[in-house]
Amino acid sequence: RSCAIGVGCVDLESAGVATTGISLVRENTEAMRVPRFLWVPFELGRPFGAPHEPAFQRRVLTEALMLLERTDGPVVLEDFPDDAPSSDEDAVWACQVSYPHDVAAEGSIIDAVLAEIDQLVPWTEGRPAPWSNTGLDRSAMVAHLMAVIDDAGSARDEKHLIETTRLVCDDLRTWYLAAAGNQPGRASASDRTQWFWAETALARLMGEVASALLEHEHPVVRGFARRAIVPRDYISDLVR
Repeated sequence: RSCAIGVGCVDLESAGVATTGISLVRENTEAMRVPRFLWVPFELGRPFGAPHEPAFQRRVLTEALMLLERTDGPVVLEDFPDDAPSSDEDAVWACQVSYPHDVAAEGSIIDAVLAEIDQLVPWTEGRPAPWSNTGLDRSAMVAHLMAVIDDAGSARDEKHLIETTRLVCDDLRTWYLAAAGNQPGRASASDRTQWFWAETALARLMGEVASALLEHEHPVVRGFARRAIVPRDYISDLVR
């Protein structure tokens, strides 16, 4: 779909019609070399940041439309400067699964993540599974992340490395958040996001993946590690 959008933009531009768009995955947009796009640091599925925030959404839309005035192409890719606001009402999250910060102290980080997954499985049984981009089971996805950490510097297929790692991280994070959302009580999206990035061993594993890829020889991979694995609000806590 992204490729189709990119080709469509180029075709319209060649016909004299100016185009602009919003990107949630900066590396993909860079590769497509579309004429004008605004990259936003929001979670997948929320290109305008947050629901029930019309003023903020209007800002994002205005920033994207203002790119139509740019003539310094052929490629213009701007970064939106702010993170999305939290617009959820205060909620009480009953029966929250919580993990101590030293959960990996007695064993490896992979053991800690697999233990988390075992604890979350009961909250997903008998319910529709979130859409999977990879088709891999969770243990295989965790193994991929560990392999990236162990062998990050020698991977030669940069495009495959970025795409697979991004999809694995998306799949695991989506499953965690779905399991958390199935727990009793009312939890806002910001509650679940804060829980995931501040309290889980998987978030720390993803931080280690980003740290490893920041040492990669290819600048595109380093850019992916800086922008697309851990949100900016949590980088200082999770990425070395």
